[in-house]
Amino acid sequence: MTMGPSAVERWLDLSTEELRAQVKQLVAARLPDDHAVWHAVRRHPALVPRVRGVLSGLAATAAGSKDEGMQKVWISKARAALDQPYVAPVRAARKPVVEEVPAVEPEPVIELREPEPQQPRQPHKAIPTMLFQEPS
Repeated sequence: MTMGPSAVERWLDLSTEELRAQVKQLVAARLPDDHAVWHAVRRHPALVPRVRGVLSGLAATAAGSKDEGMQKVWISKARAALDQPYVAPVRAARKPVVEEVPAVEPEPVIELREPEPQQPRQPHKAIPTMLFQEPS
């Protein structure tokens, strides 16, 4: 059986052994929490407890095996993916079409104030020359 959101719909009718095989494949695939398959599983309130039970069985089966640590990590990630709340997709409301009205550019504002009187410039002061003498 393939693994995908449409296949999850058929998981409700599977026997426990068949569901166990599907969940084992799902856990081994290590899909991210926001993957479509996890969304499809969380959508069905009757399927979530069944998958949790299968995950518990897989954890018990993995106990004592050489891959126990790795499988427990995968199973805990799968449980975390199930713990996320199901959020139904929200359809975007159609926005009304707004006609664009060409913007009228405002006329430039001209300020009419008198120029500030400038102070008369002072002549530059002469810089004194410095004379350096050699030490004697």
